[in-house]
Amino acid sequence: MRSIRFGIAGLKDPKDLAGSVAALKGAGYEACEVQFVKEFTLKEPEAKRLGEIAQESGLALSVHAPYFAQLTTKEPDRLKLHLGALHHCCKLAGLMGATVVVCHPGSHHNHSPDELHERVDKALTDLGPRIEDTGVKLGLETCGRRSQFGALGDIALLVRKHPFTTPVIDYAHIHALSNGSLKDAAALEALFAYIVDQFSAEHLRPLHTHFSDNEFGPAGEIRHIPYGTGTLRIANVLKGAERFDLDLTVISEEKWPESHEAILDEIRKTPLALTKAAPAPKDGIWFPFAIPLEKSKDAHRFVHGSREVRITNLDKVFFPDEGIKKGDLINYYYNVGPLMLPFLRDRPITMQRVPDGIYGEAFYEKQAPKGSPDWLRTIPVSFDGGTKHIDFIVVDDVPALVWLAQIASVEVHAWTAKAPDLDQPDFAVMDLDPHEPVEFDDVRAVASLVQVLLERLGLRGFPKTSGGSGLQVFVPLVPGHSYQEVREFCSGLGRLMVAAYPEKVTMAPSKAQRAGKIYVDAGQNAKGQTLVAPYSVRPYPGAPVSAPLAWDEVADEFHPHDFTIATMFARIEQRGDLFRGAMMAKQDLHPAIEKLKGE
Repeated sequence: MRSIRFGIAGLKDPKDLAGSVAALKGAGYEACEVQFVKEFTLKEPEAKRLGEIAQESGLALSVHAPYFAQLTTKEPDRLKLHLGALHHCCKLAGLMGATVVVCHPGSHHNHSPDELHERVDKALTDLGPRIEDTGVKLGLETCGRRSQFGALGDIALLVRKHPFTTPVIDYAHIHALSNGSLKDAAALEALFAYIVDQFSAEHLRPLHTHFSDNEFGPAGEIRHIPYGTGTLRIANVLKGAERFDLDLTVISEEKWPESHEAILDEIRKTPLALTKAAPAPKDGIWFPFAIPLEKSKDAHRFVHGSREVRITNLDKVFFPDEGIKKGDLINYYYNVGPLMLPFLRDRPITMQRVPDGIYGEAFYEKQAPKGSPDWLRTIPVSFDGGTKHIDFIVVDDVPALVWLAQIASVEVHAWTAKAPDLDQPDFAVMDLDPHEPVEFDDVRAVASLVQVLLERLGLRGFPKTSGGSGLQVFVPLVPGHSYQEVREFCSGLGRLMVAAYPEKVTMAPSKAQRAGKIYVDAGQNAKGQTLVAPYSVRPYPGAPVSAPLAWDEVADEFHPHDFTIATMFARIEQRGDLFRGAMMAKQDLHPAIEKLKGE
C-alpha cells in the first residue's frame, strides 16, 4: 500500500468553515466527507470558500449525497428529482475541489437483480453527461442490507461501463452481509485482492472507503456501534491492504468522537505512515510516488497482486540531452497510469521501441513480442482476408504500462476503437499536422477554428498536443459510427477549415503542397490507424508528453515542448485530468454529417 489518508464524516459547524477545517486538522485528520445526507447545508459560494480553505490546509474533501437520491427509482418524476440532487451534489463538490460524491444505489423494491441493474445503468447513462464538467466522480457505495442493491460485483459491472463512476467500499456493510467475515487481516486481504482484480488504477489511487464498527443480523447491518465493541479492526484493514498498490482514503462514519480518536490512534501504531510525502525532485523530475521495486539478483521486480514485471537497466540513459533514464520512464508510466488507462483499456496498441535510447535505432511493433508475460492481454486482429492475424497488445492495467517501459516502448499509439467493436470507432480525431515553415501560433489558431466549428455543430472536442509539433482534437462518439462516416465528418470539417483559412490550412495529398500550412489529416480515422495516446511520452529531445489541454490554453500562448516528463505531474496537480471529460461526453455525429453535406 502506498498511502492512507484518514478522516471523518461531517463538518463540525457548516456556518464556521475555517473553524471546522482547523478543528479537523488540529485533531490529526487529513480528510472530511461533507454530509448532504438530509439537506444541502452549503450554497455554491460557501462550497467554493470551503474548497479554498481545505486546499490551503491540505484537507481532502469528498461529499455524501442525500440518502433519498437513489438510482433504482422506477417512477420517472421521482428519478428526475433524484438525479437532479446528485447533479447538484457534484456541482457543489466540484466547487469545493472534492474528488468523489458518494451515493447509495438504492433499494430492491422487490424487483429482480437484472431489472435493477438495467435501471441503474440507464439512470447513470442519463446522469453522466450532466456531471462530466464538474470533475467529480460518482462513488457507488457497497450496500449493507439484503434489501438494497449494490453488491461489490454489481458495482464492478457498472463502473466498467460508466467512466465517471468509482467504487466506494464500506467495510462495515460488507462485514454485515458476509455475517461478520472481515474479522482478520487474511479476510481483508482476500477482499482487496478481489477489488484489485475488478477495478483499475484510476479507482484504486485513491480507493475511497468508509469504516465503522457495526451490529448486524440476518438482514444485514442494524446500526453503528462505538469502535472496539464490534469485530471490525482498522489494523486488519491496513494489514490486508499492505501488499497491494493502493492509496486508501478511509472515512470514519462513527458518530462518537472518541471512536474517531481510537481509530486514528490504532492507525498511528501501525508501521504505515498516514500520508507519504512526495519524494524530493531528482535531476529536475518530480513523481508523486516512487515505483515500489524489489531487488532480485541482477535485476528488480515490480509486483502488483499476482502480476510481476522483471525490471532491468534502470540507469540506462534514454534521453541523453536531459539525462533521463529508463528508470525515470518506468516511474513516469507507473504514476500516470490512472490517467492513461481509462483511454487505453480495450484498445489495440502499437509500440515504438528505442532500446538504445532516442538517438539509437527505433522500430514500431504491432505483434506482441516473444517472451511477453503470460498475464499480458492480447487481441487477435485478422488481415489479408482473414489469412493472417496480429496479436495486438491491450493495456488494461499499470503492470502492462510498466512492462512497456521496461521493453523500451517509449510511446504508446492506440486505435480509435475498442474491442470487441473494432469496426466502430468511439472517437473522431482532427489531426492538425504542421509543415514547415509554419509558426506554432498558426497551429493554435487552426485548432481554435476547429473548436468554433464543433460548437456550431453542437459538438464538443478535447484538444491535446501530439507531443511533437502538432495538435489533435478528439471528439468522443456514441456507439454506431463506421470509419467511413467518421472520415466523412472529419473531411467535411477540414473542407470548411480550408475555405475559411486557405492561407494556413490544407488537405492537399501532395507533401509539396503542404509547405507552410497545417495539414488536416482525416485519413488518421481509418481502421487500424493509431494515434499517440493522451499522456504518452514521445521519443524526442526533451522527453515531451502528449498533453491534454483546456480550450482556454489553446487560445493562450504555449508551446508543446512545455509539457514533458519533468513538468507533467506538477501540471496535473494544478489542472487535473483534462482528458477525463472525453471519456464521458459521448456524441452522435450523424446530425453533424447531414449538416456538413449541405455546406
